[in-house]
Amino acid sequence: MKRIKIASPLYIIREECAKDLAGVLKKLAEIGYDGIEFLGFFGHSAAEVKAMLEENGLEALGNHVPYAELVADADGIFDFHKAVGCSYLTVADLPLDGFDTVSANLKVISEKAALRGIRLLYHNHDQELIEKTDGEENLTWIMEHTDLFLEPDLGWIEIGGGDPAAYLEKYVSRCPVIHLKDYFTTDHAKLGRVRDFVPARGGEERGHFEFRPTGYGVLNVPKLMPLCLACDPEWFVMDHDLAYERDSFDDLKLSLDYTRNLLAIQK
Repeated sequence: MKRIKIASPLYIIREECAKDLAGVLKKLAEIGYDGIEFLGFFGHSAAEVKAMLEENGLEALGNHVPYAELVADADGIFDFHKAVGCSYLTVADLPLDGFDTVSANLKVISEKAALRGIRLLYHNHDQELIEKTDGEENLTWIMEHTDLFLEPDLGWIEIGGGDPAAYLEKYVSRCPVIHLKDYFTTDHAKLGRVRDFVPARGGEERGHFEFRPTGYGVLNVPKLMPLCLACDPEWFVMDHDLAYERDSFDDLKLSLDYTRNLLAIQK
């Protein structure tokens, strides 16, 4: 089995990144991460970020950029990310109104990205599973109407009422980056729109919901792992939204260690 690289997201430690990005990257490298999925660059130039990564032996997986910004300046954005070393870029805030125009724009943007060796991804949250277009879950609808690669967030798919296994099987050739978000609930039927009450935990009326490190929640990661591996991914991301009163870096290490141990026993 090939070695799959594991990246840390920056959302859970975004406040620390705003204060000291170099220090955060050093700490993530010491924990054992292979790379970083950025959430912006916190005011640093491409050269500065590249130097920070190289100093710590880290790779730049990619970054999240709103669709509107890509439409306005795709060339400038891709040149910046190529200078950082990103191989992927996740299209955020994708509008579903007037999708013929959106789809046409994405085709042009994807071609520009490909010239720099960058692949465009779409990362889901729960609303793409809760909301539908023409009778289909929005995540399916987006994938069927674009050539974007899927960056499936398995936890958000399940939180939204979808089936992560079905998405991994259906888009087995389009999932080079997979997010292994985990969570806890005592009653999935009570969750509703989780993003309506986070960053608070869910009370009894919301199934006692909370985010958990990968492997410490109710997502059946061992069952999903063979399906993940069938996608031949380049990266796993220990996507993690909140640590609550716990230390965020400790949670990120728990996720990393669990996933590495699980990978070690795969046939």
